[in-house]
Amino acid sequence: MSVHPVDAERRPCSPSSSAEPVARGQTTAGPAASRSGEPLARGGDRALRLVRMSHARLAALLHDARGHGDGFERAFPGALGAVCIGAAGLQDESHADAAARMLADVVPDLPVAPVPMTLLGAGIAADDAVCEIWQCHAHDLRSERRGALHYRYSETAGLVFGSIVVHETRDTHESPESPESPEAHEAHEAHEAHEAHEAHEAHEAHEAHDSGTPLERATHDAYCALFDVLDSLGMPHPLRIWNTVPAINAVQFGIERYRQFNIGRQHAFDACRRVLTGGVPAACALGSVVPVAGDASPAAPLAIHFLASRTPADQVENPRQVSAYHYPAEYGPRAPTFARAAAWSEGDAARVLFVSGTASIVGHRTVHHGDVVAQTRETVANLAAVLEQAARQGHGPFSLADLSYRVYVRDAGDTEALAAIERVLREAAGPGVRPLVVHADVCRDDLLVEIEACAGHEEAWLS
Repeated sequence: MSVHPVDAERRPCSPSSSAEPVARGQTTAGPAASRSGEPLARGGDRALRLVRMSHARLAALLHDARGHGDGFERAFPGALGAVCIGAAGLQDESHADAAARMLADVVPDLPVAPVPMTLLGAGIAADDAVCEIWQCHAHDLRSERRGALHYRYSETAGLVFGSIVVHETRDTHESPESPESPEAHEAHEAHEAHEAHEAHEAHEAHEAHDSGTPLERATHDAYCALFDVLDSLGMPHPLRIWNTVPAINAVQFGIERYRQFNIGRQHAFDACRRVLTGGVPAACALGSVVPVAGDASPAAPLAIHFLASRTPADQVENPRQVSAYHYPAEYGPRAPTFARAAAWSEGDAARVLFVSGTASIVGHRTVHHGDVVAQTRETVANLAAVLEQAARQGHGPFSLADLSYRVYVRDAGDTEALAAIERVLREAAGPGVRPLVVHADVCRDDLLVEIEACAGHEEAWLS
């Protein structure tokens, strides 16, 4: 794992003069609020707020903030972290890259998580980007860096947002210097090189897999760093984790990269004495669409960001599905370690529901192979089942109309399918739903669409 350690930095953020953690300027509320005039959350103050805005809107806000020392804090009081979603690695700087760079320049204390996935939809350009900002109802925010992990937290809110971005690296095994004379070395050079090459080819994959593939090691190290920080803060409970795994369906070292990721993740849970069933966070693992050659590590990094808390969430499972951590061995040597959803609140604040990436799976098997519309309908049925189970556990009730959606689609070129996916979602959740649709590889190569959601927090789109 490529990590550049730095000394931990603890910086108190400037207190905001605003009493409420809301973004200034004209906003468009989330779907439920826009239709009913009621806030998205029920019963008490909202612990979290999610603000989405275009790259252009963010650029304008940051331009204004440059002229005021606390301009960003005044616009986004209680900001925990930002997520930049959009294409990356273009020949010219993409809007997502530019947004991340501007945020780092204007608000260096703010963790910025990259999600290098192209936005999809009518009228959206290939390099468009959306920025999400998570805010909490607190002003005692502090930021730190530990190695590659950048995080911000509030003792008052009992919340932390963090982002870690790492590149996979391969261990190199060099032979010791030959004790032979230069003449003898020259005489045997070709023969030794040939034998070394054959041995390397014969054992490379086996040795790499036995010691952990580069992705397994990167995942393990990233999660161990994450858990170490959470424990040190006294906020040990991850609520929601987002994982972006480059080339997630590619096979390297004889095993699919998603399965490698699951091995590394579960090894970290084990190493850090974390439970593997019950009490695990809501999560998703999607693939950034990048090429790989053989067993070479992809150029794109493994990117993980998270929200965690001092108080644990209540795990919610889907009665229509086998819990992911109980999947049979046919899906890999280590099962995925996540809950279908997590319901969380702090004090008297309204309950927030984080719904993991959800797809067309019944029991543990993919259904509706090759039919993206049928898979979308099945996915919506699974989302509804999670909401019903959450209500049975005393969380909500939430409806499909209350959710904020992100939709991951495998085939970016099928415009008819994209329109059909949004149509199915609007039929189920109402005409006011505004999903964020992106191009990604889903964790199983036979899944064409995946949908994640959350509810119970305030939501706003900046106009």
